[in-house]
Amino acid sequence: MKIMCVKKEFFYSLWVFFIGYMPLAVKAQQTDTLDLGYKKVAVADFNGSAYTISAHELRNLPVTNLTNLLSGLVPGFFSIQTSGGTVNEAADYWIRGIRTNAEGVLVLVDGQERQFGVLSSNEVESITVLKDASMSALYGTRAANGIVFVSTKKGKKGRPTVELTSQMINQQPLGMLESVDALTYAQHYNEALKYDGLDASQMYSQNYLDQYRNRSGINEELYPDINWREQYFKKTNWVQRHNLSISGGSDRTRYFINGGFLKQAGMFVTDEESAYSTNNTTSRYNLRSNLEVDVTKTTLLNLDLYGWFDKQNRPGGDSYGAYNALVTTPPNAFPAYYMDNGQYTDQDGNIVRGINNRITAGNDLTSNPWALLNRNGYSILNRVYGSFRAKLTQELSFLTEGLTASAMLSMDSYTAAVTNREKGFAYYNLSDINSTVLRRTGTDQQMNNGITDRASEARNSLDLQIAYEKKLNNHYLSATAFYNQYEFDNQTSIPSRFQTIGSWLGYNYKHIYYIDLTGSYHGVYKFAPGKRFGFFPVLTAGWNISNESFFEPAKDVISYLKFRGSYGLIGNQRGVSEFQYRTRLNEVGGVYWFGNAMNARPGFVEDILANPNLTWEKARQLNLGADIRLFNDRFSYSFDYFKDKRSDMYMVNNNVTSLLGSIATIQQNIGEMFSEGYEMAAYWKSTIGDFAYRIGGTYSFAKNENVKTGEIQEPYPWLQDAGYARGVRRGYVATGLFQSAEEIAASPRQTFSEVQPGDIKYKDINGDGLIDRNDQVPIGYGNVPGIFYGFNGSISYKGISLMALFQGAGHTTQMLGGKVAYPFLANGTIYEHQLDYWTPENRSASLPNISTVNDNVNNTQTSSFWLKDGSYLRLKTIELSYQFPQKMLGNSFVKNLILFANGYNMYVWPKDDSPLDPEDNGGANSMPLTRNVSFGLSIRF
Repeated sequence: MKIMCVKKEFFYSLWVFFIGYMPLAVKAQQTDTLDLGYKKVAVADFNGSAYTISAHELRNLPVTNLTNLLSGLVPGFFSIQTSGGTVNEAADYWIRGIRTNAEGVLVLVDGQERQFGVLSSNEVESITVLKDASMSALYGTRAANGIVFVSTKKGKKGRPTVELTSQMINQQPLGMLESVDALTYAQHYNEALKYDGLDASQMYSQNYLDQYRNRSGINEELYPDINWREQYFKKTNWVQRHNLSISGGSDRTRYFINGGFLKQAGMFVTDEESAYSTNNTTSRYNLRSNLEVDVTKTTLLNLDLYGWFDKQNRPGGDSYGAYNALVTTPPNAFPAYYMDNGQYTDQDGNIVRGINNRITAGNDLTSNPWALLNRNGYSILNRVYGSFRAKLTQELSFLTEGLTASAMLSMDSYTAAVTNREKGFAYYNLSDINSTVLRRTGTDQQMNNGITDRASEARNSLDLQIAYEKKLNNHYLSATAFYNQYEFDNQTSIPSRFQTIGSWLGYNYKHIYYIDLTGSYHGVYKFAPGKRFGFFPVLTAGWNISNESFFEPAKDVISYLKFRGSYGLIGNQRGVSEFQYRTRLNEVGGVYWFGNAMNARPGFVEDILANPNLTWEKARQLNLGADIRLFNDRFSYSFDYFKDKRSDMYMVNNNVTSLLGSIATIQQNIGEMFSEGYEMAAYWKSTIGDFAYRIGGTYSFAKNENVKTGEIQEPYPWLQDAGYARGVRRGYVATGLFQSAEEIAASPRQTFSEVQPGDIKYKDINGDGLIDRNDQVPIGYGNVPGIFYGFNGSISYKGISLMALFQGAGHTTQMLGGKVAYPFLANGTIYEHQLDYWTPENRSASLPNISTVNDNVNNTQTSSFWLKDGSYLRLKTIELSYQFPQKMLGNSFVKNLILFANGYNMYVWPKDDSPLDPEDNGGANSMPLTRNVSFGLSIRF
């Protein structure tokens, strides 16, 4: 998958975008001003690559984490949501795809580095995604992978306005594995035993199978048939969310106060046999106060207070452990419990009594899901976050017109702790049909009361800034200089500290020709003294051709046309380990052997070899863009092309001699990587009387190539990482299933395990007659999409509005593995999608033969056999709302009333047939995504 010229991909995607998607697409509303932290800039005067959406358009959507709101709306924003069901359903996201091995996007809330997923959408004014070097340069080595800038709401002069929003959200889990019933399980388990060649006495007998065929009068405790997930995991779950805000102000003071509350009922079905809950419930509270005070006519004071608290209750252990047991436990393993009839004894002759007349069932092969939910205790995660921000801005017009200075102090604190109230329990097994003896394993234990997983973090930041703006006839000048120091401390290690001196010099002539110089002199704590500071400059330019005098005749059609570009050097310290410039001795056991018995004794080894030249990764970034508006601004289109060349990437040097012992995995600045891509956004808007509509969309394409990786020289080029994309899937090329012993004998020898008919057959890539690691090749894209697009439409008529967003992804693959691929894994069950397996009678099967011991290493190799195309199209959001007309509200105290119904993750069309959601990592190793449907109202007084 070597990187190719972008030209072919570009013209193909451009054709698809306009011909295929344009009739259905829409872009989120953009604002006229960009809030860039150090400066507010008119959109028309900004020459970098940025995209802003108004959170007002998104505030009532039924998501519990804001990271899921940008997918499909912001060009260049790539995301994957792999987990759902709780407020921890945050997405993983990248700006312009994978560009380095040291990922991480800088998130700034009101200019300070903070999380934004936990914010309430009701307190957010706008979200701006900054994608090129023009703004990243101001943050030195912190923002090479892009910036998400969130601006919260501020008060406005006027009478107090109170707004209340309430909604109920119904969650429905998606993409879950479908287990079989007990009879089907037993039949296929017998087939797997035949393949394993095990003793037939271990198989389920005909009498056993007949009991399930004729369920009349069956003893449910001896012959259980439980669909654990269906019985103990809800098909629907409810979340309630409420938000109250108050805003207003006078000539001297403006305020915005917001409070939010979210409560989520648990996804599990649990009994109420205890005084405590064992479900995975969540409560979260948000509180914000943003205050602006004109201390004098030339002095402005901003005071922002913000905090949130959430409490997450879950079954003893964790939620996923219980959910995984529900999904994997065979339906006939045991009943959930035995009813206490007063006649059961254990193997020692003691009478067994149950809690609430229920005796925990179980065996030594798998955990009892019901017991994990009801008898294993519970745990609570408490998290508290608080922040303070004060900014003083002083006009210095008495010195010269257009001069201002500001100082800002920000402090944040976060604490979290898990209180474990787990307890052990005895479980019993009844194996003899005529017996009253329950064989006991384990003992009932008292509940623990320990606090684990403590976390305590603090951030503080100081910003000093001076800015100057001046207009001289047709010349517009601006200059900004600032000093920033930032510290992050998790209170268990040495604090992370950064210092920055930066500037932004801007000039434009008649808003036609633009040139900006941004840069910073930035220091990082990780590197050796004398090597901690670097200079990161960027040049940005623009040409607004529509403001040229010769362009006037074309303005009836082309109302706006601008070309822009940026190029510069950015640093990236992410992924670099701290203090690698120092040698470290580490105490380990078994270093020295001496004495008559030659016993091992502990000693010290040098596990870090000092690297005084360690430095940051360097990113040379180019962005070329164009913006056009046609037909009195009814149609808008923007395009950006980017290149990103990384060097000095921090990587393991696999060419270091093993004579150095345990430090042979030393990491150095030796990597290089190249990426490029493009983004498009377009929309059409129009109004016809009381009817208004918008259509438009976004399209993003990104790809990368490893240039240098520190790898050793491999015998074949396809084994090298260099020349291929980072994250590309690698494995064997499957050519089908072996049908006979003769076919196996005539094929290249597969070296993983003994091969039988029905096993996966692999291609001999190097032609040496053996299937081994030398035959592994790139077989698919990675799990991060290389193509991301979205299109939607909205219509409104006399207060009735309907909008829908479709979001899709391409150039991505899903590798099935674990329980999803292999039946009976870890004594688990078999699923509906796994029943078409090879047998001598079913030679056209889609899956290999099955086993109960799962030691067939041949079939569990990473290969194209288990690879799925992860491309999809998803109906991401849809909303219907009605705003009551003012005349209907009359002179009441209600100024505005909106009723709405909306949905999130409504439906997905995957390109390939997979038992999982296309965004799943292929192993179903997290809580399932949910379809969220909500009903609510927003009322303003």
